Amino acid sequence: MEEARSIPYISRLSILAVYLVVTAHVVIELTMPMRPFTTNWWLGRWLFYVAQAAIPILVMISGALMLDREGQQSTPASHGWQPYRVGIPLLFWTVVYLIVRRVVDGEQLTVGSIAALILTGEPYHHLWFLYMMTGLYLVTPALRTFVQHSSQRDRILVIVIVLLAANAYSQADALLWNNQRSIFTMFIPFIGYYLCGYELRLIDAKKIPTGFPSLAVIVAAIYLAASAPAFFDRQDSAGGRFLFDFFSLPTVFLAVAVFWVAYLRGTTANPPDGFRKKALEQVASTTLGIYVLHPLALSFIMDDLSSHGSFLKAVIVVPPATFAACCLMTSVMMNIPLLRRTVC
Repeated sequence: MEEARSIPYISRLSILAVYLVVTAHVVIELTMPMRPFTTNWWLGRWLFYVAQAAIPILVMISGALMLDREGQQSTPASHGWQPYRVGIPLLFWTVVYLIVRRVVDGEQLTVGSIAALILTGEPYHHLWFLYMMTGLYLVTPALRTFVQHSSQRDRILVIVIVLLAANAYSQADALLWNNQRSIFTMFIPFIGYYLCGYELRLIDAKKIPTGFPSLAVIVAAIYLAASAPAFFDRQDSAGGRFLFDFFSLPTVFLAVAVFWVAYLRGTTANPPDGFRKKALEQVASTTLGIYVLHPLALSFIMDDLSSHGSFLKAVIVVPPATFAACCLMTSVMMNIPLLRRTVC
């Protein structure tokens, strides 16, 4: 995500979010075959729950960059954040991972199954995010017009309504319907986060009631307590996924809090310089590449650990090792003209 390099807090958030994505995929693969409610199972589930904030944070980063009131950011690098910046990686990695499915995973793909995978945003399990972001970029002109001609109160009201509706639908879908997502609609619930990334940059911290963090914790605790019985009853089925969702209230509060703290710190602290600045910019520029590459790296690392490795060792070692390996691979690809736009 090359455009993040000129804005330190965006760079830090991009790195953190992609690292959390890698962590989430490690712990969910480790915990899925475990006997439920064991110590390691609980640890893995809670790590996965916290890591769920990564995707909302990435969406808020995009909203902060794309929905500027004047239609542009103050830094030239951010002008590169256009739909084609995701479009090229989307097309390239869709083809690559369809080949992986056929050659490495041994799936028998037909024209119909390929079409179904693409229409559901699942050429591979992580690529749905690029399809979803493409949908957000397509409606960005309309959303930019909205933020330019609306009051702060109206924007906050829309954000709250969209996120609450997304949570309600997600719970109902997990408990009752288990519908398959579609590339034509999967971006709609994330509009709340997209607008939120823009709005958080405008809110004066002094106007936030001091009791708000406590209220957020209380609401999140009530949500978890109310959801617990259904979770215990359904954790072995598809219905158990409703608790581990991008729109659950604890995830919303955590994502918003992380983004806002990073933004406030970024606007008040001295910007990095020298080696720290260059290192931050370099790693941030590779985050898109890390995101698209990490399942390939994990397929090798996790296979090795599955035969001789412990849960704690995997949680501690695999995410940073995978992140570093993919960062290095992305850096190499960024220096190859034909591959550069597929990873940044």
